[in-house]
Amino acid sequence: MSVPERDRVPEQPIFNSVPTGVAFLLAGIVGVYLLGLVSGDFLSWSRAVGVVFVAGEGGRAPTQPFGPYLPYLFHVYIHFGLFHVAMNSAILLSAGSAVGKAFGSGVKGQAGFLVFFFVCSIIGAIAHALIQTGPLAAMAGASTGVSGLIAAAGWVRGGYKGMLALALPWIGINILIGLTDTLVGVPIGWMAHIGGTIAGAVFFPVFLAVFRHRQY
Repeated sequence: MSVPERDRVPEQPIFNSVPTGVAFLLAGIVGVYLLGLVSGDFLSWSRAVGVVFVAGEGGRAPTQPFGPYLPYLFHVYIHFGLFHVAMNSAILLSAGSAVGKAFGSGVKGQAGFLVFFFVCSIIGAIAHALIQTGPLAAMAGASTGVSGLIAAAGWVRGGYKGMLALALPWIGINILIGLTDTLVGVPIGWMAHIGGTIAGAVFFPVFLAVFRHRQY
């Protein structure tokens, strides 16, 4: 499956007119992070609501206010530190702006962009949950969704080959992270990134065909 030449979007300055969908996501991500800085109660509540907890053998996930399934959607708003939120916000602005513009500026197009982003996020979170073998694992952050945007941005800029040029190195980096995780000692949801990337690579042409708003 490929994006036809007529559907490719000419390269534009990334920060020129940020798409509505990107601005909506960015406002939520940064807003939740800032509220967590000024209110410890909000920080505790948002993490209880949004962190994906996966209990393996011998483990038990904590009880969450809205149940264990909402975090598969809401985890994109929860970040652990300034670097975490800044990195995901930067990728959202860059890759997300290119992808958001491909969907068009209308309500239908931007709604399609948001649905696409959250589908990638959910699939990434599920991929993370499927490989956990420890007693308890926690995962949060917009990197599931922005990984899908990386693959989608490749589709926008260069079709199938462009997608591979961006998606394969990112998948390779995360495989390396997975292989060396015990050495670096930093908990990174590498499989969540891979799951989101694969979802973006597979589903972007489908979502673009269904949701793209064309101006005549």
